[in-house]
Amino acid sequence: MAPAEGLHLQLDVRGVYLIWTQNTENQTPSLEFDYRIYRREKDSPTRVAVSYLRAVIHQRGENRWTAVDRDIEWEKSYSYWVVPVTRVYSESHQLLAEVEGDDSQPVEVVAHDVFPPAPPEGLLAVPSEIPNDKFVDLIWAPNSEKDVAGYNVYRREQAGQEADPKNGKPERINSAPITMLSFHDTGVSAGRKYFYSVSAVDLRGNESAKSQETAEVKP
Repeated sequence: MAPAEGLHLQLDVRGVYLIWTQNTENQTPSLEFDYRIYRREKDSPTRVAVSYLRAVIHQRGENRWTAVDRDIEWEKSYSYWVVPVTRVYSESHQLLAEVEGDDSQPVEVVAHDVFPPAPPEGLLAVPSEIPNDKFVDLIWAPNSEKDVAGYNVYRREQAGQEADPKNGKPERINSAPITMLSFHDTGVSAGRKYFYSVSAVDLRGNESAKSQETAEVKP
């Protein structure tokens, strides 16, 4: 099987996305053509066979292969190369042999994470009070990303109220990202109209867009 051609890559939120082409070859029942991806971390002598998500687009004269390596560690440097694999089968489709071909030219990447998490979902705001004290309790669903470090809470008042010249603009009301999935807002006043939203922040400080804003809340 011919080596992979035109290997290149790009980063996205899923990990390292690799693309290459293969000249089409005549398939026979006794032969199966495939590729194996290897990865090596910078300054490491060890190569790792990557378990990857794949897709193949069949075009006239060539196939376009794509693969995603989701098992990287952000902020590390890697080199990748692709190796063709030919598997030989018997008439009863028992694997007889597996032969690796020539390595592709390696490509290198610094896995720098600049991808923010998804906006949080399921935000609820519940106004409550005890004697001489009003507050709003917020809860929301956890993000699925493994690197979420916390959440920011934003509040705005309905435009036109007199309390604050920043009325109508969401302002962050927590001093540092919150690691819980709730927030107790005591900075509210009776008779005013508030709207809340939440964002997620990952370990590298990338902040998501704000969640869908809550409906009007009146403490």
